[in-house]
Amino acid sequence: MNAARAEAAFWSAFLRNRNVDAGTSGDGAVPVAGGFALCQVGTFLELGLGVGTTRPLRPDDLTVLSEFYGRRGLPARLELDEAVLARDRDLLEAGGFVEEGAERTLFELPVLGGGPHDGAGVAVRSVMDRRAWTELAVRGCADQVGEADRERLRRSLQTAAAAAQGLFVASLDGADAGAGALGISGDVAFLFGGSVLPAYRGRGVHRALMAARTAFGRERGASQAALKTVPGSFAERSALRLGFVPTTRLRRLRRAI
Repeated sequence: MNAARAEAAFWSAFLRNRNVDAGTSGDGAVPVAGGFALCQVGTFLELGLGVGTTRPLRPDDLTVLSEFYGRRGLPARLELDEAVLARDRDLLEAGGFVEEGAERTLFELPVLGGGPHDGAGVAVRSVMDRRAWTELAVRGCADQVGEADRERLRRSLQTAAAAAQGLFVASLDGADAGAGALGISGDVAFLFGGSVLPAYRGRGVHRALMAARTAFGRERGASQAALKTVPGSFAERSALRLGFVPTTRLRRLRRAI
């Protein structure tokens, strides 16, 4: 299964199957050209994923996106495979979409056979306590967002904990040092929510968390693992060391309301 579509389908299933109350009434997902327009208000999950992966975009797709996000008072936003952007750039620009400048790299790895690669001295365990996992993950990511986005970060990681099929904590020198989550969609184990406390970065914690989650996905029938990283990050270097292969760059676009 295409990794970008798998990620979009995973989040769509979560948003569609959760209980709706006053706090989640604005959340939702709608299919668009192989992917989904996704929205959980007040989190970083307010954009379309996997869009344009099965066919070229059409004007009616942009209308669906604009109406879906417009009803929520948000600009339409997309994370597109750079090949999709190159193919459909003229349509997107005519529709008022501009690049935000943010990039992600999508990495993939077959997970058939083999064992996990542990970072030296790093122990990784599966956990069930979503609140404690979230607090650790927030501490690991807090220095990577501005003050204005701190609450959005917390809500996003609470969502990650609720949606995940596996939550993991890494410890080093007897102290919790990092966290990571995993979801499985089709035959793809998607790694997300990874973070490491500043004091423990550069010591193999990211790598150990990735290896443990990849092994977990393999045990549950996934044939490939995937994750997204910011170019030049510790996570990117760890992915490369574990044998993950960069398969595409992802570009983010926005349309004014």
